[in-house]
Order: sequence, then C-alpha cells, then structure tokens
Amino acid sequence: MVRVAVDLSGSEKGVREVLIGARAARNAGDLEIILVGQEAAVKGEDLSGFSFVEAPLAIPMSEKVTRELLRNPDSSLFQIVRLVKEGKADAAVSGGNTACFVALSTSILGTIPGVDRSGIAIFLPPKNDGSSTILIDTGANTATIASHLASYAVLGSYLCRAVFKTDKPRIGLLNVGAEENKGNDLYREAYSLLKTNSQINFIGNIEGHDMYGPEVDVVVVDGFTGNCILKATEGTAEYFTSLVKAEINRKGLSGDPKISEIVSGLARRADFAEYSGGFLMGVSGICIIIHGRSGAEAHRKAILRAKETVSQNLMSNLHNTFKPTSVPLWIE
Repeated sequence: MVRVAVDLSGSEKGVREVLIGARAARNAGDLEIILVGQEAAVKGEDLSGFSFVEAPLAIPMSEKVTRELLRNPDSSLFQIVRLVKEGKADAAVSGGNTACFVALSTSILGTIPGVDRSGIAIFLPPKNDGSSTILIDTGANTATIASHLASYAVLGSYLCRAVFKTDKPRIGLLNVGAEENKGNDLYREAYSLLKTNSQINFIGNIEGHDMYGPEVDVVVVDGFTGNCILKATEGTAEYFTSLVKAEINRKGLSGDPKISEIVSGLARRADFAEYSGGFLMGVSGICIIIHGRSGAEAHRKAILRAKETVSQNLMSNLHNTFKPTSVPLWIE
C-alpha cells in the first residue's frame, strides 16, 4: 500500500478543501493518506480511514527560510518531509510555502549525486495529444549556474520518459533566440554543456512561443525566469478566458449550454491550480508541490500522482540507485 503524507495547511482555500480532495483520492484504493496539521483545524471533521500526525505550526506563505525554521519540527511541512525521510511515508504533498518546502526537502532528504540544486518540474497546459511540455525549474533555485541547468535537463528528460513514455525527450533551452551564441553568459555556458551531454536529446535553444508547440518535450530554464513564466502564463490564461466570456455575453450567447461547456473546458485546461502538481526533482525522495490556491480536485490529482509515481517505481532509477549527498541541517 502506498503511503502519502499530505499537508493540511497547504491550501489558501482552507483545510476542508484538502480533506475533500484526500477523501476522493482515498476512494482509488490501495492508498494510506497521512494527514499532517493542527488538530484544532480538523476538530469535528470525520477522519476515519486516515492517519493523523499533529503539527502545531502552519508556516505562512510569506515566511522566509531561516535556519531556525529548518530546525523546527513543529511545522506541518517539516513533518511531511520527515515522514518520507523515516520511511513512514512514500511521498509528500503540499501547496504550502514553496520556498520552505524546497528548503526542508533538500536539507532533510538530501540531493542525489551530481545534483547541487533541486528544481521544480511542472506540466504546462496539455497539448491536443494529451501530453504536456515539462518546464524545469519554476522557482526552486533563483541563484542558478550553468551546471544546474545541465542537471535540470537530465532530470526533466528522465521525468518525461517516466510519465509520458517518451523514448527520447527533446530538450530545449529557453533563450531569446535560437542561435547558439544567443543569451547571456549563463545560457551560453549552459548551451555548451548541454550540446555535449550524451544522456539527453538536446535540440538547442528555443524561444517562448515554442513552449506549447509539438517540437519540444522539456524546457530548461533558471528558477527566476521559470517562475515568472509560470505566473505570466497563469495571468494570460485568466485574462484570455475573461475576454472570451465577455465577448460571449456581449453576443448574448451566455445561455447556450454548448458555449458554456466550451468555456468551462477552456478555463479548466488553463488553470494551473487544477493540475496534479510539480515534482521537486533532484531530492532523494518524492515531493509534490501544488499551487497554494489549489482546491479539492487539485489535491486529489496530486495525491493520485504521488500514488502512481510510487507504485510504478518511476523514481527508482533516479533516487533509489543513489545515496543522498547532502548533510541534513535538521536536528532530532
């Protein structure tokens, strides 16, 4: 049975949404869900069928990472990661403070050999064939050097093969132009590393408009830029959906059920909060990060994504073959 630790404090929409999603995921069977959070927050809720671990501290979204925070075992984020470290959970899921989740996962679990910095890999809105372009990194590491980008390419390639069964994922380095000499020193150096890496199928530089096309499977980018892309894409999708709705209303078509179905489908497809979460790649354990505004459905999908990842041993070649290299910063 797969065991998934879920952060009850990981949704801006409240604990109830997390619980609804967890209950729905549990119906899939062969799954133990360990709820981690404040006991007062679930007072009066039916927790039958779940395990529960008390964690009195909920880390605010605005909290900055400090050494004291990394050593404090009272937070729900600390507890879900430690459950994975101790082998009491197979995966951790949270929509809480991303910076803290990344820092705790890295310090407690360690990174695999050859990976200095972990990276968040997310799935962009699905293409017509059902697959998605993977974007890595989207915010785990904003102090990026070329070797980090090179390791992200390998990690993203592995994830694409594992999830989408792509034989030779096409890796593109996001840049301001397709030519090899484009970009700043970071991206020119990264290009040199990627083009000589026999582990990946590097297709060269790509531009922003190529990310959603059929020519690339994995897009490699530094964490600062990747996070800006993620949020700009979210905002653009919301704006475009609002324009479509406004035009439909202007034309008096809002009552047409077929039109409503199309608009609802478009909105769902463009809503990152409804996706199954991003993988924190490079740490020695399975950690799935979801949007802070995620509701019940996003939690359900993320938990089931974790279950699928564990039950199919998708991370075994990447994580279980190696031993962690980092020295944990937390203290018992």
